[in-house]
Amino acid sequence: MVDLESAFDGMSVPITIQTAWPLVLLASLPLLVWWAGSSTGRLARRHLAVAISLRSLVIIALALALTRPQWIAQSGAVSVVYALDVSRSVSSEFIESAINWIEQADREGAPSHARYLAFADRAVMLKTPGDVRNLAVSEGRAAAASAGANAIDQSASNIEQALDAALLELEPLHAKRIVLLTDGNQNAGEAWRVLPRLARANVRVYPIPARIRDGDDVWIGSIEAPTEIHSGEPASVTVRVFAAVETPARVLLKSATSVLGTRKLRLNAGMNDIAFEVRLTKAGLATMSAEVIAGNERVVENNRMQRSVWVKKRPRVLYIEGGPGDDARYLANALETQGIETVAGTPDSMPDSVSGLTDYDALILSDVEANRLAPRKMQALESYVRDFGGGLLFTSGQHVYGEQGYNDTAIENVLPVQFRAQEKRKDLALVIAMDRSYSMKGRKMEMAKEAARAALDLLEEQHRFAVVAFDSQTQIAVPMQYVRSRRKAQDQISRIQASGQTNIYPALGIVYRLMEKVDSRAKHVILLSDGDTHPADFEALLKRMTEGKIVVSTVAVGADAAVSLMSDIARWGKGRAYVAQSADSIPQIFIEETERAVRSSLLEESFTPVVVRRSRAFQGLDVDALPQLRGLVGSKARDHAEILLTAPSGAPLLVRWQFGLGRATAFMSDVKNRWASGWLNWPGYGRFWAQQVREVMRRDSGEAMDFRVERESGDAVIGLSMLGADGRYQNGLVPQVRVTRSDGTSTLVKLDQTGAGTYRQRIPMNNLSPAERFELVDGPGLPRQVSRRAGVRLLHQNFPAEYRALPPDVGLLSALASATGGKLAPSIPEIFAPQGDASSKSILLWPWLAVLALVAYLLDIAVRRTSLAYRWLGS
Repeated sequence: MVDLESAFDGMSVPITIQTAWPLVLLASLPLLVWWAGSSTGRLARRHLAVAISLRSLVIIALALALTRPQWIAQSGAVSVVYALDVSRSVSSEFIESAINWIEQADREGAPSHARYLAFADRAVMLKTPGDVRNLAVSEGRAAAASAGANAIDQSASNIEQALDAALLELEPLHAKRIVLLTDGNQNAGEAWRVLPRLARANVRVYPIPARIRDGDDVWIGSIEAPTEIHSGEPASVTVRVFAAVETPARVLLKSATSVLGTRKLRLNAGMNDIAFEVRLTKAGLATMSAEVIAGNERVVENNRMQRSVWVKKRPRVLYIEGGPGDDARYLANALETQGIETVAGTPDSMPDSVSGLTDYDALILSDVEANRLAPRKMQALESYVRDFGGGLLFTSGQHVYGEQGYNDTAIENVLPVQFRAQEKRKDLALVIAMDRSYSMKGRKMEMAKEAARAALDLLEEQHRFAVVAFDSQTQIAVPMQYVRSRRKAQDQISRIQASGQTNIYPALGIVYRLMEKVDSRAKHVILLSDGDTHPADFEALLKRMTEGKIVVSTVAVGADAAVSLMSDIARWGKGRAYVAQSADSIPQIFIEETERAVRSSLLEESFTPVVVRRSRAFQGLDVDALPQLRGLVGSKARDHAEILLTAPSGAPLLVRWQFGLGRATAFMSDVKNRWASGWLNWPGYGRFWAQQVREVMRRDSGEAMDFRVERESGDAVIGLSMLGADGRYQNGLVPQVRVTRSDGTSTLVKLDQTGAGTYRQRIPMNNLSPAERFELVDGPGLPRQVSRRAGVRLLHQNFPAEYRALPPDVGLLSALASATGGKLAPSIPEIFAPQGDASSKSILLWPWLAVLALVAYLLDIAVRRTSLAYRWLGS
């Protein structure tokens, strides 16, 4: 079609033609004139001119008639379509009032053209508004099929399809109006997709919000839960409940065999989130159901919903404890109660190969002295985390000390911190309690005195030093004093002689009284003995000493020493226990322990942790009220590490990072009854550490897989993302999913790659099936172990979306009106008022041109055949 109105610049010719090719016939006019002029007939010149003109007029009129021209004339005609939502969510009272309103609008607006449609899952054209009352409807596609071909399904609302159907019914040359009577809560189709077509056709949409059917209803919106969880793992599940008005209710969350939780509460108007913490112990597919019970409920179909999750087997961790064997019980028991299988062991039992470590999802190192791990074990741990995606939780303690320990080791490479010793302590009191009994006579005594002198040499002038020598009696060999006259103290040490029997208890009592009188912040005791002493209540004495912040370490001398007692004294005294198998090793032990006391990364002072960054690792915990800790190992966080907790001084406390394919977290205090004694009775102790472990746990086979199936409108959306063991996206796969329905029938669905390592497919759910099962199928790039690890997903057909009694979606309706130039909730005059989109009418011109051609043809015959024409035209 050619629009002549726009074919000429500066001219307005409101004519259109349907086809232009007949205009070629006008090219015959010059030939006609030439042929007539060369004719040797007897017509006079004037007579010939008239005849040629009439024949030319015939040709011109016929050519123009064949183009089928139309004259476009302006008019005030309006074409309107009334689209009435009859879905389940719209009240019957509104539908009845809408019918009456449409009839009134027709009378007052007097549109030139009016059509009527009702819609739910699809649109149906009606002859009159009142025909809505007799419309065949049903709820659910199965019911709709049994109700007949013309029945529409009220369990869905498709505004897109309604607008599309209305658009087809509008008159092309009229001012176009669509009156949309709906609540705007679409759950099928997408209204936004129609907007470009409405804009091209210059259609204005006038939405009128509908009243919902059940204005005081309560219904379950969704069950928010992880796609997969571990067996026995506490998982957060949120049941979302909508209440139209404030009302008391009871919400239950159940599994197939038990009630997982119940809440009695008062629902607020709107959406309410009710949180539950659940534990599912049986591995495999588990189904949870939520139910809300409220008073005066008229609609019960929307009070229950189901959701399935995949329960993986319990995670398994290896816990290596460096302290005494019973120190492991605190954290191990807490993790077991949190659903984590915990295998406790010692540094000696730790595997020295990667293959031995990959049996576990994570490794915990707690207070393990560096020299108790062979380099081969450290290297295996480094590879386990870096190359195999393993997880490491490293916790410090009294045996983990600065640069003398893990500095420049494979384990320090893995950790998000570097060990850094503090400056020399400026305020230290050191007492050496030396056994001088007969059993120490000879080389043992000489090495002990040499060790005491070596310890003295490590001290600074501002430090305090004393030596207490004991057998059955106790002597203060070197009085407590500042280290200024070393020679005098060394002479006093040299005069100590072996004699008598061993009696440790009174010696420790004198040491306690000496320490009580000094005001040094750090107080350290080194007890040297074979431990062959009289029985006494050492534990009570050591408890008083530790309450006075006095640390007692022990050195058991000789192969026949009472190592058990000496170890207990060190444990009760919060110190370290050494065993000197030979006299020659005594000086080195004293030097090492004194160096720790003088230059230590251990800060044994009470402090409250400071939260630096919130994290999922703190979920469900009041981390602003963490219990105090009583010690810390100094360290420096690496540049790319994430610091979660610090000491008040800013020293890193809880730090994590990604190391190769795995993750590592460092906690620079301990997890047991020395520094973390205040944490052991904290209700959040188990959950805190379980969540730290889960944050670092190894991904299966070093691969990251996310297999999801979610419901969107009436479709199931299947998603899969894959990372390989090398951390790279897995592209070019051809994943397939088997979809099995409740009746046992199944189909294979191929997923399309939609991004790097990401695959997706959208399929309609079978409304005849109460649930559909989705599982990955073995194939190229997805071997059996991978597809089995993905587990199974189950989508349930809960109540139709139309049972969700939501308020009208005024936002959507306002946007539709604004985008098309309409108005929300208009009056009748506003719908039919001129809006600058004046209508037009078409007048066909070809019949007139055909008549003109016929008249001209008859006149041409008359001019050529009648005598009157010859007389008038002068021939």
